[in-house]
Amino acid sequence: MKHLLSLLIMLGSSFTFALDDGIDSVEGTRVLSDKIIYHFLREEFEGGLSLAKPYWPVPEVEIDALANTIEAQWPVVDQRFGPLIGSEFIRSEEVGDSLIRYYYLLKFKNNVMLWEFTFYQAKRDWIVQSITFGRELDSLFKAPE
Repeated sequence: MKHLLSLLIMLGSSFTFALDDGIDSVEGTRVLSDKIIYHFLREEFEGGLSLAKPYWPVPEVEIDALANTIEAQWPVVDQRFGPLIGSEFIRSEEVGDSLIRYYYLLKFKNNVMLWEFTFYQAKRDWIVQSITFGRELDSLFKAPE
């Protein structure tokens, strides 16, 4: 599972070349994230990640490999976490005018998995910067003041 998370982070951050077409609004980034989570909730990882392909500056073959890796590892998640029972949008977070991140939970009978979708606006359009997941939930809780 740790290797899979590392692969996701690497894919999201290693490639920085620009795409010709991106998403033209912040609202569009949320719609895309919602659609991807919808597929993940149905354990359709290839279908969900394929929605990101036009907006993610990563070679398609690597996104396909990522989907295959998630699908291959999913039985372990199923066994440890129990059945998938739902999803929940937690919040969005903006950094300046160029970054936005959405936080979602995939909820299982015995545990929860955090998914983060980060988008970057280089010029006019938004592109997928990274899609990551894991069980680290500390980022969801505010530090005591």
